Amino acid sequence: MTKKQRESTAKYLYDISKGIALLAIVGDFVKEKHNILIIISGLIATVVFFVWAYTLEGEGNG
Repeated sequence: MTKKQRESTAKYLYDISKGIALLAIVGDFVKEKHNILIIISGLIATVVFFVWAYTLEGEGNG
């Protein structure tokens, strides 16, 4: 993967992370009834995609 491809993929994964956080976590708080499973799974998915992007972004610097 070239440096530009890594950067683009990392940005895409960061955006996915933000989207999941918005939909699963923030979206659930808008409802009157909270679903703890959705909140936890959304939080886990957000962290996984963020760490994946962070790791991918760091590969070009080493």
